[in-house]
Amino acid sequence: MSTVATLVGELAQAREAVAGRLRGVDPTNFAAMRAAYDAFAQNDPMPEMSTHSEIDLGGVSCLGLLPKGASGDHVIIWVHGGGFAMGSSRSHKGLASQVAVRAKTATILPDYRLAPEHRHPAALEDCVTAYRAVLAEGVSPNHIILAGDSAGGGLAVATALRLKELGVAQPAAMMLLSPWVDLANRGWSHGAKAQRDPFLTSSGLATRAQEYLGEGNLSILDADMRGLPPAYIQTGEAEILMSDSTTLAERLGAAGSPVTLEIWPEMFHIFQARYPMLSQAREAIDRLGLWAAAHVGQ
Repeated sequence: MSTVATLVGELAQAREAVAGRLRGVDPTNFAAMRAAYDAFAQNDPMPEMSTHSEIDLGGVSCLGLLPKGASGDHVIIWVHGGGFAMGSSRSHKGLASQVAVRAKTATILPDYRLAPEHRHPAALEDCVTAYRAVLAEGVSPNHIILAGDSAGGGLAVATALRLKELGVAQPAAMMLLSPWVDLANRGWSHGAKAQRDPFLTSSGLATRAQEYLGEGNLSILDADMRGLPPAYIQTGEAEILMSDSTTLAERLGAAGSPVTLEIWPEMFHIFQARYPMLSQAREAIDRLGLWAAAHVGQ
């Protein structure tokens, strides 16, 4: 089989797997949706761990992972995605650990409060609390990367902005996978990519945004980005949130932050999480790990 045929087959397999993760689940039953979402990925392969434990950071329950041979003095704080209503350390420990082992760092996944039971700013408050608790443990901010995917990517940027407001030291860098930063969903790719995106819809995102915010809209893109750390952004070319990434990169760059933006052809939203079956995902994770190591002095 040719390389092209192999890649096409992998992509089709990965898309079908993700498409089926919530199939048949009542979308109004949050407990069932969360269980299905976690179950889909919680057994994804992980590297060998020195530490795999539940930890408390300022009252926020987190999962702490330290791959074999990694430094516990260098930390990736990974803010999970899931539309603010789903996801957990269980659903994202595989992806986060794969990046961490390549970066030779520890990783911490906060189980922040979920919507609609806990609306904005509860999740943001939990992320800020976890970050400050890591600092209180003696970890240098120059050895911390704030990372996140989808809604978690938006929360990671919001955390950095809130830290700036509070006068708390910024992390060394931000690592963002298809960050959802415009909850008003105004980006051009909502229309341009609607027929290409196999999973996300503008109406579905609007529902998640309403559950998270209640009334009103929120766009991180409207914030003052000055003083934020370097950022590495990966997005798929076949997703309606692509313009969130491109516009965020533009705003960060205009504010003086170094930005690396990668647009992966044909890739869907958070394709990196399908690393067990998708070679492009493994290549993307390799790049994330190398970039992270370079930005925390590894």
